[in-house]
Amino acid sequence: MSDEPTRPRPPKPRDLDLTGAQWLAAPGEADGPQIAFVGEYIVMRHGGDQDAPPLVFDQGEWEAFRRGAANGEFHNLP
Repeated sequence: MSDEPTRPRPPKPRDLDLTGAQWLAAPGEADGPQIAFVGEYIVMRHGGDQDAPPLVFDQGEWEAFRRGAANGEFHNLP
């Protein structure tokens, strides 16, 4: 087992208060991915199914996701 401290995990979506979240979507894509900045976290949901559980990212995870998307890491997904 590593002696390195582990990074705390982001909270579960049910533990965040999303009632006042300002959801952002690409222009004309309200049914696609939407994100909101909630405290120190970034939350992503499916705009077409707002009852589906959202994803919660901390700042490091979000930056890694953004870099991967910008570098085309998701272009080959089915």
